[in-house]
Formats: sequence, structure tokens, C-alpha cells
Amino acid sequence: MRCTRSSATIVTAAALALAMGSSAARADDAGVAKSLTTKAAGEVCTATVQSPHRSSGAKDGRILFKTRVTCEGDIPAVTVNIRGSLEEGPLVGPKRIMTTSDQSQVIKTGGTATFYTPLANGKQVKAAGTYTGFITGEITAPAPGNIGTAQSKTVVIK
Repeated sequence: MRCTRSSATIVTAAALALAMGSSAARADDAGVAKSLTTKAAGEVCTATVQSPHRSSGAKDGRILFKTRVTCEGDIPAVTVNIRGSLEEGPLVGPKRIMTTSDQSQVIKTGGTATFYTPLANGKQVKAAGTYTGFITGEITAPAPGNIGTAQSKTVVIK
């Protein structure tokens, strides 16, 4: 999926998911969805999108954001897929997709997994700018469940 998104689109998607009952969105003080929760096969998973930042673990000054997914429930584990895009542009207005990620992980009940955008072997972004992280997530096994679409806060990175 390669498209640009606006804040209104993301908030509308989160509101639609909430209205449909498939996931619940928590919003920050700007009304931007940051965490989404869904239930599938007796497991409840919550995805929380963190703000883009320069990596403290990499010496090259790369910019990334993390999505943390926590799952609780009745089954031993679920497989979760998170697709992310790091986009550069103003809070309101068009953004450019700078890099993306698509990753699946098995998360044990009571556990947390961290999804990085970009992945370590993906296209890296190092230039200063105004960045927002976007995700789309789903539980893929043992039963499907749409986590939904969320975004981070928009931050200026120098």
C-alpha cells in the first residue's frame, strides 16, 4: 500500500473501527489515534505507536519509530502483522513516504513485541525534518482480527 495519508483520514479510520466495534482507539490531546485494540480468537492485542526519533542504538543517526504490541487472552500465542510507513511533511498537509516496513511476529499471551519502521535492513532515513509514523495492523493467526490504522504524533527532528 503506497499512499499519502492525512490526519483526518487516520482519525476517520480509527473512529470507523471504533464505531464498528472491532477495535478501540485511544487518542492523544490532538485527537490523533495512537493506540488500537482488537480481539480475535479469545486474544486481545493492543498496538501503541511511538513518535519518530533518532535511534539511540545506531551510530549513524537514523530516524525510526516503534510500534509495541501487547497481547493477553486465552490462547498461547497469536501472529501479528504490522505495516508501517515513516512519512515526512507538515502536521497538516501532504506528506512523503520516506521508508516502510512489513513485519509479522508471534506474540505469546502476556507478552509484548516491538515492530520497527524501518527495519534494520530497510531504507534508512537520516535527514532532519518533520516526521509522522503510520501503521496498519492485524492479527493473522490463529484467527484474523483487524487491529486497524493509527499514527504517531508528528515531531520535528533536527
